[in-house]
Amino acid sequence: MSSTESKEQTRRPIRIGNASGAIGDGLDQVFRLASSGAVDAITADYLAEFNIAWKSIELQSRPDLGYEPNFLEQLAYNNGDGARAVANNSIKVVHDGGALNPKGLAEKVDSYFRSLGIRHIKVAWVEGDNVTEQMKSNRFGSPQHLDQAGRNFETEGKEILAANVYTGQRGIIEALEKGADIVICGRCCDASPVMGLASWYWGWKATDYNQMAGSLMAGHLIECGAYVTGGNYCGAQEIAQLHHVGYPIAEIAADGTCIITKAEGTNGAVKVDTCKGQLLYEIQGPKYLNPDVVARIDGACLQQVAKDRVRLSGIVGLPPPKTAKVAISVLGGYQAEISSYAAGMDLDFKFNLMKEQVLGQINLSDFTTFSIEKYGSATPNPRSQKACTVQFRFFAQSPKKEAFTQFRRSIFYNGMQGYCGLHLGMDWRTMEPKPYVSYFPALIPQEVLPSLTVHFISGEKYPVPAANFEDMRAISESPLAPSSESVKMPPTNGRLISRPLGDLFFARSGDKGGNANVGFWVRDPKAFSFAQAYLTVPTLIELLADDWDPTYSVERCEFPHLNAVHFVIKGILQDGSKLKLNDERVRNNEQTRRE
Repeated sequence: MSSTESKEQTRRPIRIGNASGAIGDGLDQVFRLASSGAVDAITADYLAEFNIAWKSIELQSRPDLGYEPNFLEQLAYNNGDGARAVANNSIKVVHDGGALNPKGLAEKVDSYFRSLGIRHIKVAWVEGDNVTEQMKSNRFGSPQHLDQAGRNFETEGKEILAANVYTGQRGIIEALEKGADIVICGRCCDASPVMGLASWYWGWKATDYNQMAGSLMAGHLIECGAYVTGGNYCGAQEIAQLHHVGYPIAEIAADGTCIITKAEGTNGAVKVDTCKGQLLYEIQGPKYLNPDVVARIDGACLQQVAKDRVRLSGIVGLPPPKTAKVAISVLGGYQAEISSYAAGMDLDFKFNLMKEQVLGQINLSDFTTFSIEKYGSATPNPRSQKACTVQFRFFAQSPKKEAFTQFRRSIFYNGMQGYCGLHLGMDWRTMEPKPYVSYFPALIPQEVLPSLTVHFISGEKYPVPAANFEDMRAISESPLAPSSESVKMPPTNGRLISRPLGDLFFARSGDKGGNANVGFWVRDPKAFSFAQAYLTVPTLIELLADDWDPTYSVERCEFPHLNAVHFVIKGILQDGSKLKLNDERVRNNEQTRRE
């Protein structure tokens, strides 16, 4: 019997909690998880596409920063009780809070522990995800866009702020094997801290794809913190106490299957439906890609095995892709905005008048984006001003800072000759131009990326063994073939009624760069045939109504064990940083500029 087989037979599942799903989240959760007795390790996710870029702007004036400080705040909770709970209970911690300066955060963390008299905690950071200089020097050529065929990134004429590889678990495993208690990463994949902890704990090999794929999806389920324990849940009315909820814990077994739960006695709930919502969140189809493994997820099964305990199984692992995702952030120019408000009658007339007046004062060729949009509607026979007030939002982007003199003047020029009752938001600082970031997700072959290195505060450093790319086989990075839409609508008794879509389906949507996804599911398996037949691509386009544009494309797939139908709408969020041009005059101008 091998040592790995012996370990699998004698060890219980590793219990991994999540303490944060975004910046500013879970201030008390490092303390609560570490002192609960329910976890062996804690992970956290602090990064999104945008905050890496903003950290690069921060570094220009504060080179000592560039990391997300939330972890320090969590350690300092209640005068250091977070740090004491981690140290006293021998909790491993792995997260991505290092952003663009993992070394800086690691030094701050070590210093904070020492200020409390705690000196046995070994802090390490993983270096190698930041490829900004390589991108600036054109070492990678013109990498292709993640999912837009024929679109490549060109460095000429662009001010690159940051370029970061979404790294996997190898650096984390190396740090843990060398004795790290806390591992701070930069832009690793959201689920990689969970994967690295599980792989280290179980001693999985790099080709144990099924096990790693299971841990990948366990990480996906808990990476957004309270999302899987009741937050952002369309059935929230079923949860008795949706405040101060317990954050999730993944108990990952030797075969990669897991139980999602939370600490006993905490608020919120872990249900099949809360887990379905998170599983369907921010996916791009039936395959979930990661630098270490690809998870085939269309066979996913979720089962309620006890109160607040849901088992995930049915995940199949495939060899990893040849390429890795790289997030490239570029200084796009400047942007500003202001909102005016209108109340009472004739709101469409007031909106169109204001739009025409403002556009008459603007040289559209000076702007890359100029958006005028109406938000809200007035209630019939309103009983207050707020019930009959709508917002008109003016938003502009330009490579030239001086263009915003036009923007400001176009609003003020038409103030006194505007519609009846025109009033502006009073914080006019929003009209001052501020830099904005444009985001480009690219694919780069893994074998050309720099190697990773693990550093310890004490000075030791360890190169991370490279992956054996010869063992990787090329696989398609596009989703699997869309599922058939030939299911016929179930027969009816001839009586049709109209109901809100939300009465029939639960749903969860997410975003990845310029794409949006949405998964719908029915709670009664007997209704799944109706969902299959009803939720077609034409139906989705009909539901999007005025938000649909023929330049978008849709991919559809099904998750039969979840009674779910899933869509990816490609391009609906543009490049993830710009707003859709909603005025035909502006649209035509933008098209001319691009051509």
